[in-house]
Amino acid sequence: MMKRGYVPIRTCRGCGRKVPKMELVRLVMINGALVEDPDQNLAGRGVYCCRNELCRTRLVKNKKTLRRLLRLQGG
Repeated sequence: MMKRGYVPIRTCRGCGRKVPKMELVRLVMINGALVEDPDQNLAGRGVYCCRNELCRTRLVKNKKTLRRLLRLQGG
């Protein structure tokens, strides 16, 4: 049970800012494609990113980091 007034904090993996979870978009890898999870309830390991297109581009561009964050195999 969460304390009243508790706000979960997450880190944007594009720019590194720490902000309340609801300000970020959760991304999940499904069938090899990075998919937005608007309800934050899709199965699998997710990664959080700002709604800013620049942050998302930076995250997707860095394949090595993305594989590590999503715990994917191979290279």
